[in-house]
Amino acid sequence: MKKLLLVLICLSFSASLFAQKFTLEGTVKDKDLTALEGATVYLQSIQDSIPISYGITNKDGEFSFPVNTEDDSKAILNIAYMGYKPYTQDITVPTGKELNVGVVTIEEQVEELNVVSIIAQAPPVLIKKDTIEYNADSFKTLPNDKAEDLLKKLPGIEIDTDGNITMNGIEVEAINVDGMAFFGEKNGEIALKNLPSNVISKVQVTDYKTNNQKFTGEESDSGTKEINLTIKKGKNRATFGDVKVGYGTDDKYQANANIFKLIEGKQIGLIGGTNNINMTRGFNALPDTDTSNGEIESDFVGANFSKGKWNETRINGNYRYSAQSNNREQISHTENFLPDFNYITDSETKSISDSDNHKAGGDLKFIIPPKNKLSNNKVQISNDINVNTSSSESGSLTTKKSEYTNGDLVSDYYSENQSQSDNYNINNEFGVTTVTGKRDYLNMAISTDFAKGNSDSKSYSENYIERQNATIIQDQINNTDTYSSNIGLRVFWSKELFTNFRIMPRYTASVNSQENEKLIYDFDEDEDAYSNFNDILSSDSKYTTTTIRPALRLRYEYRDFRFELEGGYTNTYRNYTDKLVEARDFKADFEYATYSGRIRYRDENGYKNINLDYNQSVNLPSVSQLQPVLDESNITHILIGNPFLEPEVNHNINFQYQNNLAYNNINITGNLRANFVQDKIISSTITDEDLIKYTTYDNIDGDYSYTGNVAVSKSFYSKKTNMNINGRLNGSYKNSLSIQNGIEFSGKTTNIRPSISFKYSYDDKLDLSASYSYSSTDIVYDTDDFTDNKYFVQDVNFEASIFFLKNVFLTNKVSYRYNSRVGDEFDGDAIFWNAGLGIELWDNKATLTLVGYDMLGKNNGYRRSVTETYIQDVESNILEQYFMLNFTYKFGSFAGQKMNVSGSRQPRGGSFRSGGGRR
Repeated sequence: MKKLLLVLICLSFSASLFAQKFTLEGTVKDKDLTALEGATVYLQSIQDSIPISYGITNKDGEFSFPVNTEDDSKAILNIAYMGYKPYTQDITVPTGKELNVGVVTIEEQVEELNVVSIIAQAPPVLIKKDTIEYNADSFKTLPNDKAEDLLKKLPGIEIDTDGNITMNGIEVEAINVDGMAFFGEKNGEIALKNLPSNVISKVQVTDYKTNNQKFTGEESDSGTKEINLTIKKGKNRATFGDVKVGYGTDDKYQANANIFKLIEGKQIGLIGGTNNINMTRGFNALPDTDTSNGEIESDFVGANFSKGKWNETRINGNYRYSAQSNNREQISHTENFLPDFNYITDSETKSISDSDNHKAGGDLKFIIPPKNKLSNNKVQISNDINVNTSSSESGSLTTKKSEYTNGDLVSDYYSENQSQSDNYNINNEFGVTTVTGKRDYLNMAISTDFAKGNSDSKSYSENYIERQNATIIQDQINNTDTYSSNIGLRVFWSKELFTNFRIMPRYTASVNSQENEKLIYDFDEDEDAYSNFNDILSSDSKYTTTTIRPALRLRYEYRDFRFELEGGYTNTYRNYTDKLVEARDFKADFEYATYSGRIRYRDENGYKNINLDYNQSVNLPSVSQLQPVLDESNITHILIGNPFLEPEVNHNINFQYQNNLAYNNINITGNLRANFVQDKIISSTITDEDLIKYTTYDNIDGDYSYTGNVAVSKSFYSKKTNMNINGRLNGSYKNSLSIQNGIEFSGKTTNIRPSISFKYSYDDKLDLSASYSYSSTDIVYDTDDFTDNKYFVQDVNFEASIFFLKNVFLTNKVSYRYNSRVGDEFDGDAIFWNAGLGIELWDNKATLTLVGYDMLGKNNGYRRSVTETYIQDVESNILEQYFMLNFTYKFGSFAGQKMNVSGSRQPRGGSFRSGGGRR
């Protein structure tokens, strides 16, 4: 396999090296000879309309990019620019190394171009001001790949092992499908894991906006991104889906079915599946190489209906059911550090859990358009409702032995726990937004949230203390009933007082009420029953919080700059009463002012963005942190609140830099963040010689942190080759304060993490991606009572897909991690290799794939955690090696025409020559 891979790589680079190459140059202007920045210029093959290469014009309207025409002697020059007619021209491939087409003049479109017609002629990447749009068919995917797999192949987009998505290092906050949340999810997890990659037309990346910002036309101020997946359209009618089954060794199985239907602007989706290979939301032909802890069996079904887009009256309804059974085992080795002594704890935990969850949601946006088409006046009436019910059962068994560093036994702990719970929740938000004049608007919303829960638990624990030669036993049952309600009002007004100056007053108010009845009974040996009512740990409480916050924001815009200042006053009143323990009662009134400011620079095309933000926030102490009453529910860790706690004040300064050098296909992003905490609320713990912990809470000053990152990505594209290189450097410095056994100390943690990733594809034969990261951590304490720590972690990831013969493909995913400081009892390095061999059948309607999971059997569940007070190594049970045969059947049609069901192995980009006559 290695030899085959090397041969294909050499052949692909050789083909690129000896193919005909030249540089295409020119200038794009309008009829008034004004240079057009951001126009997309690209070449297509005359023979099959495949995109060959592309470039973006700079601020002078100039373009210059390398072209590899392979054996073609002619090509088609295309120019696309929003608001202008598409331009096409035949060119002859030069014999030399340069071709300058001079000044190309394009005409304005009298009527706004239909978005579909623009997209139909788009190159692999199209930049439209602050939006980067990828043509999905230009990026090869495997036959059974999903939307998530497609995103991983796009330049600048990365998905880590926890599913977090970034675009050039910037967090992606939301995933939409055709402009709407899919199955009511903001993070789009269901869409990413269930939508076939080959039904996606475009992937659009833009600044994240709230629904209100989209409706009013307000600029985004989030500092994050959102992704919109557009589905291929066929005269507004399409049906597509797939059915998949798999069975393997050790009785491993997975099955999944999806069907999606588009009918004249409506979307209907049905999904369902079951598996015992730790997948909770979908089916994967070849699992990723991320360690999955525990043994999880999952079942899920869902339905989704959507009609309309974000800028028109729309409705969405969805339902999701999921059931999950989880069996986990974990052993850990912990070195604990205290100012006066250190100790070691070895523990083992086994747990099981079963849960059922029903979620249903509805989202209605009704838009009243202006009667006069020239008017900006419009009204949006919205209502968003969500209902959630869940039930769960769980049980756990824990053993824990603690010893001094000289090997002397301190304590031996054992516990068993069983619990059952049912929870119900319904929340609703009704809002009205009116837009008048020059984007002046008023937004009003009322929200309600009601929740009810019940739980029953049984717990038994015993702690043997060697010094006392005594065993402390706690054996009790617990019945808890909870009810909560939250009612909120939000009003926001944006008014332009004079040119470029705007005032934006806002007012928010909320009333939160919580009722909690917790009844605990201890075991009575004489009666052999749980009959002793524990009036100290039990509670029958009511807690009410009322908060009001008026605020005023001022905004001034000057050319490409925006300046904002905001000040707010918050008053929070709390009232807590407990019928059983009067000492828990308290009343508290918190009043404080907060401030924020922002300076933003954005060039005309949205390529360069520079932001400097200051934000002040306040965290109030929780109820348990304020109550001066002992909480002995855990016999090894006793808590007591501090009624004199002050609110915690956070000062955040954030600098962001984004620069899309479209002319050079380079994207640069950077971020610097500083955080200073005043009156930080920390846990102050005293651990006695028997390792019994007593914790209260205190305010402390001096906690701060600095973080930063810079990322640079570069893309290369030709008729058969697609390549992206991404380099990133992350760094952080944190000064964390702690109080242990009456000693105040700080731990200064420095982390440096450089990384590089590489993606390469050649024609329909080869697809590669690789990444490497090195993370160095150095922890230094300001006291000799603790030992400084220094360690590093290396991560290597590699993926390769090879297409050979006619319909056969081989794919591999390999990851390697090495941790320099994992304890002797654990393995510091782990290699994880998954492989799949597949063949497409029945005219590409079906796929048969043999999958090997953890081919070498070398994966492990080892993880290390390091804090100022402990170093912990953990080994969890994981999904172990298996082999599985998967069968997938795909179906679908667009406007009565059979859809492409073979992944993205058709000519990349499809046919682009519709619309726009020759010039």
